[in-house]
Amino acid sequence: MTDDAMPMPLGIQADTGRPLASLDAQAIAGFSAHEHALRRAPERAAEKARQAETYAVLGDVDGAKLDEAGWGLLFPSDVDPAPYLDALAPLIAWRHREAGQVTVFQGADGCLPGESAATWLARHGVSLNVVDPALGVPYYLVLVGPPDKIPFAFQYTLDLYWAVGRLDFPQLADFRSYADSVTAYETMASVAARRRIALFATCLDFDRATQLLTRQLATPLSQGTAQAKPLGERQGFAMQALLGEAATKAALTDVLRGKGPDGPPALLFTGSHGMGFRADDARLAGTQGAIVCQDWPGYGAIGPEHWFAAQDVPDDAQCHGLIQFCFACYGAGCPDFDNFGHGGNAPTRLAPAPFTARLPQRLLAHPHGGALAVLGHIDRAWAYGFQSERADAQTQGFRDVIGSLLRGERIGQATDRFNIRWAALSTELADLLRDRSAGADVPDADIALRWVARDDARNYVVLGDPAVRLRVRDMA
Repeated sequence: MTDDAMPMPLGIQADTGRPLASLDAQAIAGFSAHEHALRRAPERAAEKARQAETYAVLGDVDGAKLDEAGWGLLFPSDVDPAPYLDALAPLIAWRHREAGQVTVFQGADGCLPGESAATWLARHGVSLNVVDPALGVPYYLVLVGPPDKIPFAFQYTLDLYWAVGRLDFPQLADFRSYADSVTAYETMASVAARRRIALFATCLDFDRATQLLTRQLATPLSQGTAQAKPLGERQGFAMQALLGEAATKAALTDVLRGKGPDGPPALLFTGSHGMGFRADDARLAGTQGAIVCQDWPGYGAIGPEHWFAAQDVPDDAQCHGLIQFCFACYGAGCPDFDNFGHGGNAPTRLAPAPFTARLPQRLLAHPHGGALAVLGHIDRAWAYGFQSERADAQTQGFRDVIGSLLRGERIGQATDRFNIRWAALSTELADLLRDRSAGADVPDADIALRWVARDDARNYVVLGDPAVRLRVRDMA
């Protein structure tokens, strides 16, 4: 495999000012052996591919209606839920009015230490299959707590069928801010945001990854193609495109302050490199996944003036009712060990413990009204998010998810397209591993490419309540 064909991550290492590592021959060989040893691992996701048209809930259940689909909270078993239930009380009361009841999984019914999603579901009498809320596990589930208590892997797997989001903040007051914000947005007489999308994407003249991002994803989304209209045009949304030289730190700050045309956007898409820090770097927890802006002059050195982090969100931000889609390495969080490093004797440690990125936490719990939800990536994000295995541009997954949000679908249901993509790639990977077991000559590179593409699709997560949605009908 040539270097040009290697999967390309969208991230920058803070120490070196260079791109995060791609895959080398050792990593490809190591992964191939790892997946061969665990060749049954893709099979659950492959089953979802065969049920791709179900949209996860039973056909006679309307996933848009909480009184049919249900809504609940899931806590770690060893955490006292009382303070969190108190902080989230406004949101719980509102969801109870909508759904008729709220199911709370706590104590022994919560997520046990080290428990997988499949095991947790089995304890509650259901399996990884099309969701029937009448069996006791509602379709919309909010995981309450950090990923060292309820692992990212638990969220990925549960999200194959359920609509799953996570609430994880550093302070209890942030949970209350989020609950108050969502409840106010969904119950107020009118909303401030207009039918407008802001699309922010860097295109650095020295950096191939952001050039590909802008050429193959951001430009087709913002300007349309011969086959597709600009993003949002069908739903009546105007586009503010901040591409290349326009994608500066000051410009992103202005977007959040509502200084763009017609005030704050309803949806913000950001595409760029995400910052990566060493596991022992004091900046890790507060800055991992920060968005690299067009201000960065070149490889070799990078500093806070070149990235947009949680501390850069202005106090006067107008992000109430916003949905952000962040495409960048570590944009939503960071695992403790590298998901994409199976070479050598031990996995690479990325952090002392897995954690949720601070920037989306700041947006969600903003004291003057926070975002509804942030859709982002755990671990490295790869160009495969917008490319086929042949490096051809593929924007339909992004169009589908964002288009669904702009139609007013709940985010937990709108993002199911990424789960179907994961499922389809899992099917391909399972088939390749089966062929190799039967004696076929399947190169390590073929397996590795599908592995990266599969896990790239898997690692998208929703931060926030998966039942939130844009009030499209009420927007001017």
